[in-house]
Amino acid sequence: MNEQIFTVMEFSGRGDAMFGGSAADWSLYTQEDGSNAFMSAADAQRRQLVKAYFPTKKEASEAGEAASQRKGLISALPVRRVDEIPYAQLRWIVGNMHVGTSDDDLKADIKGRAKSGMTANSDLLAQACAYALASHRANQGLVAHFRL
Repeated sequence: MNEQIFTVMEFSGRGDAMFGGSAADWSLYTQEDGSNAFMSAADAQRRQLVKAYFPTKKEASEAGEAASQRKGLISALPVRRVDEIPYAQLRWIVGNMHVGTSDDDLKADIKGRAKSGMTANSDLLAQACAYALASHRANQGLVAHFRL
């Protein structure tokens, strides 16, 4: 699976906070209601939120721009792969789905198939869903390219 997923960070302020500055890096998290918001890791941990992951850099950047209230510098950053996610299985599952399958249906299918170890870790499950969507986007791109 060559697909890459992305997360978003926002940098705002001036000068290092350790030396009296107001600079702060905040990540984009998915809130309880499904919306995205930038916040500090401490706030997100207190609320038990999961980082927002996106299947394309464009989608990540657009979500970051839409969620930004501080109007800081938005960066879509690639997410490093982890061993706990079965990438080959995800690619096989997505490859057997119709390219017209909705994102919500695809995510529901992946969540339904997730093993108990992954369902206990909501961050891993969110990453797995984003990787599945990235694979889905690649398949949709092939269909569009070859006009199938």
